[in-house]
Amino acid sequence: MYGLGKNLNVSGIKATFTINQAKVRLSATRPLNVEHVQVIADIPPHDHDYYEVSVVVRGRCRHHTADGTQVLEPGSVIVVAPGGVHAFSRPHGVEFINLYYLAEWLAVGWREQWAERGLVPLFLAQVLFRRQEQPRPAVFRLEPRPAAAVEAELDEIRRELGATQPSPLFIKAAFLKVLVQLSRACDATREEFSAPIWAVMHGIEACIENGRPFDHSAQLREWPVSADHASRLFRRATGLAPLEYYQRRRIHHACARLLDSEQTITQVAMDLGFADSAHFSRLFRKYAGLTPRAYRGKYKVGR
Repeated sequence: MYGLGKNLNVSGIKATFTINQAKVRLSATRPLNVEHVQVIADIPPHDHDYYEVSVVVRGRCRHHTADGTQVLEPGSVIVVAPGGVHAFSRPHGVEFINLYYLAEWLAVGWREQWAERGLVPLFLAQVLFRRQEQPRPAVFRLEPRPAAAVEAELDEIRRELGATQPSPLFIKAAFLKVLVQLSRACDATREEFSAPIWAVMHGIEACIENGRPFDHSAQLREWPVSADHASRLFRRATGLAPLEYYQRRRIHHACARLLDSEQTITQVAMDLGFADSAHFSRLFRKYAGLTPRAYRGKYKVGR
């Protein structure tokens, strides 16, 4: 395979290019993208700026990650988190349906998805939490019946995205159905966090959704351990202190609101409890890597 030998070794696999916004073309009106891809040649190791979900609908090929090589056939699914690296070789009539999405858009406003076993660890964790290690792509198989259902749902989403004014409700509802099907099929659907940690996460979501400040001490006092020990447990599980996680989630909520052209940047800042627009912009740049205005420009808000 071109580029694979020199980029795959005992310490991992090294990306030679990145799948980024220029490729996935996400926007405020289309915060996810679905495309059919026929692979007729080897694809060198690459990483991603966004989550990618690939479903094999026909043919077969070899898939390479730092964990080794798998043979992909119809029904195989790959979930690659941002920063994850993989490669393909020896394609034989293989066709994928590829799905890309804005994780910040997915992670806001539908609290039920947090209760769906395996969904957050599989499709959101790399963006929600701070992970030091390189994310490893998840590879698993769908049985024929759910595979057909997922393929049909993805085709429905693709058709809706092709409309002049796609329905946000239709897109998100159909998308969540796909994610639930995939979460149930993945072998990695184990509980990732203990009940107390989930409780803190839900408490933080409630604060942000209702415009309340996060009372760090009061939240951690509900645990049967000291507040300091509770904070250490939370950091060990997520890579973030509770207050850091709260700020990170506030920015995720801000990202989702900034996709709405009806809301001004100042209004978004005030609704999320920031002291002023300058404070909001500083924190937004820290966590998102660009200003609120640049974020809107990147995803074509209002165009």
